[in-house]
Amino acid sequence: MTEKPQGSVPPRSGDAESGRLLDLGAQLLVRFSALLRTARTHDVSNQAFRRQLQEFMGVLQQVMEDEDEVALAAVADYFYLNGVRLKASASLLTTYHALIEEFERRALGGVRILHGVTPAEMERFLQLFMASEDPALAGRLPEAVAEASVEHIVLVAAADLDKDDLSRALDEQDPVGERGRAKKMFWRAVLGTKRIVVRAAQSGRPDLRQAKRLVQPIVDSIMKNEYSIVGLTALKEHDEYTYAHCVNVSVLSVSIGQALGLPRQALADLGVTALLHDIGKVAVPGDLLRKPAKLAPEEWKVVRRHPLEGVNMMFRMPGLTSLTLDAMRVSLEHHLNFDLTGYPDVEHEWGQATMTRIVAMADCFDAMTAHRAYSHRPRTPFEALQYLLGPARVQFDPAVLWALVRTVGLYPAGSVLLTSSNHVALAVSPNPQDLRRPFCRVLVRPDGTPLPEDAEETWDPMPGSESVVRVLRPEETSVDAQELLAA
Repeated sequence: MTEKPQGSVPPRSGDAESGRLLDLGAQLLVRFSALLRTARTHDVSNQAFRRQLQEFMGVLQQVMEDEDEVALAAVADYFYLNGVRLKASASLLTTYHALIEEFERRALGGVRILHGVTPAEMERFLQLFMASEDPALAGRLPEAVAEASVEHIVLVAAADLDKDDLSRALDEQDPVGERGRAKKMFWRAVLGTKRIVVRAAQSGRPDLRQAKRLVQPIVDSIMKNEYSIVGLTALKEHDEYTYAHCVNVSVLSVSIGQALGLPRQALADLGVTALLHDIGKVAVPGDLLRKPAKLAPEEWKVVRRHPLEGVNMMFRMPGLTSLTLDAMRVSLEHHLNFDLTGYPDVEHEWGQATMTRIVAMADCFDAMTAHRAYSHRPRTPFEALQYLLGPARVQFDPAVLWALVRTVGLYPAGSVLLTSSNHVALAVSPNPQDLRRPFCRVLVRPDGTPLPEDAEETWDPMPGSESVVRVLRPEETSVDAQELLAA
């Protein structure tokens, strides 16, 4: 029997400490992420850094009260704290996946923090960790930490994680399943989009090649009739809405285009233009985009310029290709409606491009279900679809509106359904074979008994013997649809 590497962190579950570790683990990830963000922009002597370090050390000490060490492992796109898998709840998703990317960038499998670690050691470790963003240094991070006399922090390379542990984690996650692949693809697209937007703000122009790389897996998935990624567009993480929104619109646009019969290359181009449709917002002051109230007329005038700002940014891209022109057109027109209402103001003979009609539809549907600080609550996906099929239908191309229904189904992901057999189920992704019967997670049995978390039951898709009696409003149920969709 071979000896396990020091960094091996076998998954465990069911012990009395798991609940506490789950709670503290979420806090630890949040504090670690905040510490890394601060370290990127502040010196270790800066007060902001010192405050973040103090808060991180506080959570670390809480974990160590009952543990021999703090072992944080990244295995198969999940984090484990001392063997307990940390769930990526809706509120934690952005932090979770950003940290996974930090580990992957450094080929890092885990971090073991031992009793006796000091703030000074943690400072030295963070300086080395941030320096290893350089690909030339990333592979040497474990050795660099050891050479710097950081005795109470031990790094484990991804290649050194115990293969049996990795197999168990893969079995638990089922990463080869459609939903597992979709989640990985979706969050990598969100993080990649964030990089595109940040770099566009710095350089004044978007990276078209990076956008193509992000969109291609989405197109491949939808061309294979795998629609789990469409269901993930129902996730609405407020803090990262700008980036997730761009990905959502790209996914929905590609799927709408597929329903309309567009060929693969047209779908790829459509996905790129959709991903970049809001790039002009980098020219809008952030306090206006984040304002927790309705905008004043002058503020709204500034925001309404973002389609033109997007076109200006794309003029700075090298070369002039048909895709560049399509991206300009979509940026300019995506807030125009089929009846030529909306903005910017255009002459009546203006003809909205086909790509724009699709992106505008996807953009509106996704935005209607987003959180707004001044709203009592956002529309559910089902309510948004009902509105688009009712009062707002004159604003959109009828064929594109039909294709949206084909894309999200009659009961879009995130809808909580009461069925004819008195089950309560959550729609998690559409079923293009039967729009009335989505893929579902059963939440409550007919006798009113909720299913425990560890006894997940799914309908893949809803069986033919079932039908939807009605869609429950959020006020009628305690179900946290966002948490369940993120699970």
